[in-house]
Amino acid sequence: MADTGTDRNLSEAAFDLAEEIRDGKWDHLDDFKRKPAPACEEIVAELARRCPGYSQEQYRKAIATGLFESR
Repeated sequence: MADTGTDRNLSEAAFDLAEEIRDGKWDHLDDFKRKPAPACEEIVAELARRCPGYSQEQYRKAIATGLFESR
């Protein structure tokens, strides 16, 4: 499991990605019409690219938290 500093990196990367989602930079994804962001494979894959080393579930939770905190 990742250490606290790395967890912070995941949180920050997810928050940044959430800001991009809110700014409309990911609106081109068809999945947004049918699924919430944490269920979109492209979004999860992008967070994994930005901050590797976590499970799919950790990425999904981080995106959900990032979206909540970026309101």
